[in-house]
Amino acid sequence: MEVNKVEKTTNFIVNILKWWKLLLIIGGVAAVVSLLVSFLITPKYKSKVVILPTSTNAVSQVLLEDGNYNEFLDATQFGNDINVDQMLQILNSRNVKDYLIEKFNLIDYYELDTTTKYWKTKLYKYLESDITCKRTSFMGVEIIVVSKNAQMAADIANAVADYYDQLKKEIIQQRTLTALNVMEKVMEDYEQLLREQEDSLSKIMSHGVYDYETQSERLYQQYAKELAAGNNNAIKRLKEEMKILEEWGPRYLSLSERIINLRLRQQGIQAKYEGMKMDARYELSQKFIVERATVSDKKFYPKKSVIVIVSTLCSMGLALFLLLLMFLIF
Repeated sequence: MEVNKVEKTTNFIVNILKWWKLLLIIGGVAAVVSLLVSFLITPKYKSKVVILPTSTNAVSQVLLEDGNYNEFLDATQFGNDINVDQMLQILNSRNVKDYLIEKFNLIDYYELDTTTKYWKTKLYKYLESDITCKRTSFMGVEIIVVSKNAQMAADIANAVADYYDQLKKEIIQQRTLTALNVMEKVMEDYEQLLREQEDSLSKIMSHGVYDYETQSERLYQQYAKELAAGNNNAIKRLKEEMKILEEWGPRYLSLSERIINLRLRQQGIQAKYEGMKMDARYELSQKFIVERATVSDKKFYPKKSVIVIVSTLCSMGLALFLLLLMFLIF
């Protein structure tokens, strides 16, 4: 039994050696054909942009923040993992694709007929295939664009990076503008409340109460002096003043304290309002550009050598399999 196996193996090897010329011819033909076919494939070029997210995007946080240094509010600091994820979410959004479709007229570029069914689905699939945004190993993002036009590949990659600032600002402003309107209404309410409290205080002051603590101290000192001197007219007059002070003094103190607290709150709201208004008005770049895209002078696809080698090996392997099958059958 073992002798038969050895004999069959030997015969198979001998036959392979006999077929080497045929295998070589098949491989040669496959190499030539695959090379010719590779010239028919439309070449594509690749360009890429490398960007890093910032740690903060609010102008107010950078310019108005007081107190100790905070690296997360430093405009020169790079972002963290969360910032990278947020950047990728925005770059891969439909808004970016729609912007590129309009800017570069990609419907014509991909030669799509808008009267056919599912043409939009095909368009977005082409974009997902040709434009890739991915994380780097150094907390950055690569925007890679592949196109049959080298100039367009570079232009699209740079356009994606540039549009990121605009799109992120629009997303943030969706809430900022609403918050500004709310803050303006709150500030108006505080202003109205302060006017009401100050009017009430003015009415109290019209009764002769200007500074409760100082007036109380002065009146009691004067009263003790006149009481010791036995000046009844002065004592009577001072008692009238003290009666007025006792009646309106506590209200004066309460309103004064309330006005001070309201002004402190108003100042805090005003500071927040000014910061939000600054964020809405001024633009701060949302990224650091490490590398801008340039026009590639070398084709990215097809790789002719890879096509030839793979096609040749596959053809020779298939031929060898068929010969082996024939040998086993016959």
